[in-house]
Amino acid sequence: MKGAFDMKASRFLAAVPLVLAGVAYLVWNHLAGQVRVGDLPPFDLHLYDFADAQAYLAGLSDGAKAIYLGPLHRADYALMTALAVTLALPVWKRGWVWCLPVVLYLVFDVLENRVVSDFLTQGLHEVGEVAVLSALTGLKFGFLGVAAVTAGWALGCGACRGR
Repeated sequence: MKGAFDMKASRFLAAVPLVLAGVAYLVWNHLAGQVRVGDLPPFDLHLYDFADAQAYLAGLSDGAKAIYLGPLHRADYALMTALAVTLALPVWKRGWVWCLPVVLYLVFDVLENRVVSDFLTQGLHEVGEVAVLSALTGLKFGFLGVAAVTAGWALGCGACRGR
């Protein structure tokens, strides 16, 4: 009987970061809608070229910049943390190397946020800055995808073995 309780408790605890990620995403999505400039989404969601990045920054109001640098970035950190925990839980017991895609996702998302903060506070000066941001965004989403596939695979393997 104790084993069944432990199994239910561990499943419940494993669901907590997923629920938190869902809530963080809803908050993030609401705030991200407030920093759109026409058809241009926030930097976090789009691979920008120099002209579009300039247009986005030029069209962003001071109020939208304040939302981006404050509540949106805080929601983004909450979302990335909850996603990372959710994706790491299924692979953690297989060894730390299986968590590398999650760690790299976090690293590239944090670096992306740093570059976006610099753009919003200091402006955009050269084409290379936008190329760096686009590379970070692409790497972030690439490693998020690898982490999601790896977590799904680990969950599937556990289900196949009856765990």
